[in-house]
Amino acid sequence: AAAAAAAAAASVAASWSGSGPVACASAKTRRVPLGKVEEFEDGSMREVPVGEEGSKAAVLVHRHAGAFYVTSPACSHYGAPLKKGVSSAGGRGGAPTVSCPLHDATFDLVTGKVVRGPSIDGIATYKSEVAGGTLYAEIPEAIFAGSKHERVMKAMAKPDRKDGRVFALVGGGPASLAAAETLRQEGFTGRVVMLTKEAHFPYDRVRLSKTPDVSVDALTLRPPEFFDKYGIEVLREAVVTKLDSKGQTVHYTAADGTEASLKYDSVLVASGGTPRKLFCPGSSLKGVHTLRTPEDAAEISKYAKKGQKVIVVGGSFIGMEIASALKKKGCDVSVIAMETVPFERVLGKKVGASFARLLQKEGVQWYGTAQVRLFRGNDAVNGVELEDGEVLPADAVVIGAGVLPNTRFVEGVSLDKNGAICVGPLLNAEAVPNLYAAGDVCTYPSMRTGTRVRIEHWDVATQQGRVAAKNMLGQYVPFTTTPFFWSGLFGKNLRFVGHAPDVLDRVIIEGDVAGMEFISYYTEDDEIRAVATLNKDPVAVACAELMRRGQMPKASELLIGTVNAEVILKRLRDLSVKA
Repeated sequence: AAAAAAAAAASVAASWSGSGPVACASAKTRRVPLGKVEEFEDGSMREVPVGEEGSKAAVLVHRHAGAFYVTSPACSHYGAPLKKGVSSAGGRGGAPTVSCPLHDATFDLVTGKVVRGPSIDGIATYKSEVAGGTLYAEIPEAIFAGSKHERVMKAMAKPDRKDGRVFALVGGGPASLAAAETLRQEGFTGRVVMLTKEAHFPYDRVRLSKTPDVSVDALTLRPPEFFDKYGIEVLREAVVTKLDSKGQTVHYTAADGTEASLKYDSVLVASGGTPRKLFCPGSSLKGVHTLRTPEDAAEISKYAKKGQKVIVVGGSFIGMEIASALKKKGCDVSVIAMETVPFERVLGKKVGASFARLLQKEGVQWYGTAQVRLFRGNDAVNGVELEDGEVLPADAVVIGAGVLPNTRFVEGVSLDKNGAICVGPLLNAEAVPNLYAAGDVCTYPSMRTGTRVRIEHWDVATQQGRVAAKNMLGQYVPFTTTPFFWSGLFGKNLRFVGHAPDVLDRVIIEGDVAGMEFISYYTEDDEIRAVATLNKDPVAVACAELMRRGQMPKASELLIGTVNAEVILKRLRDLSVKA
């Protein structure tokens, strides 16, 4: 079994010279004892040091149903220690996996490849065997010399001129990047053309609201030479003006201002959203900002200094994250929102109240159940007047009121009331089966209820890009991903998994809400529909795995006290032992 695992890992690894993933199979290795078999509990994982005393070299050992798997110990997304996450045997016929505690980035323990989540690179896997009651692994010599574990990427095809197919990707965000890579990984050799109105290659937009002063280079997900190597054409500063779905043509204005068009065989619309603006007097004044691009973040960062008065309009995730980031820089920050407490519509009043107390503790003023009447100022904003007549002085304003789908250019498809493209389980439009949608522009049927949902988060967009790409190739893979998102405010780590019911009137809370360490279960009938955790990793990723398997406990079990977070974690471990 170990030899088969090593062969599988070698078959999916590919070399990439640069900052990307490389194959670990070709490195010179050393056979290292990791411990006696009985030292490793079934259904668990343990980090094992492998270097000399004082060395940080280590591997992660997983044991499921008696089988061993050895991997690198850190998540390839942002380096979080995987030992703090969840390792589980494959459910519903799938491979065993390990999930990062922070963002649910999940990796195959046999091959190291990405199974789901925001990571674009896999983790290293190492050949292991049991001899004489001791577990051994083949570890690259470079690890003992202080090198980092290599990242792994599934082998990618390159374009073939004999393949005349053209697949267009409209948008330069996570869905388009995931789709482009998946197409090549699945063997597509036709043209892959990505059109983005931005001047940048795909970057990690999520970080802009958390660290608005971050450079574009630090955000970029793949270097330009990566796209050249695999024949992924990225047309930057290309503004799509019309997508003629009947004529299978994308019309756009190129970076040099010329009009151009692209005929396609299949297209993915992943054009993201446009930040909502407030249509009130003064909204066009200098100093009134929205946040979507690195350029937006750079403008906002100019005010990130002690004593600057910044008003944030909007009490959901973008608004709260930018409020937290600016307060840390010394700004005087106030938040104006229609809700009574932060996150009320997403997390409920009780959880929202805990964040209201956090804002008060950190010195951020919260103006709930409030609306903006107008922005004051001549050339630049100097104040915000509320509907009740109160005026708040301001050096700058950041509006974080959600986004509207960028779909006005798309012809021949059905849109929902917000302008999102209506798609089926395969993420394609019913009337135009070769047109797919992903991310902010996509409204799709929930696998549980059949009702249409649209989720504005990085993780969902990334996974939709992967699924759409497979279906563009005729693989008929339905989108069944359990939504997972995260946020960070003043050092508090929020995770959310699942689909919360429309009415948040049956919320069961475990833990210390006042102390900002708790788990919130959102229930409907006798079912746990969603879970939010604050500083309670890895409970959220464990719940995500149980939801995928249909093994979450009942709400009644929580109410009578027979189930809590510890029981949930144990339930997942027990499933791994029985696999």
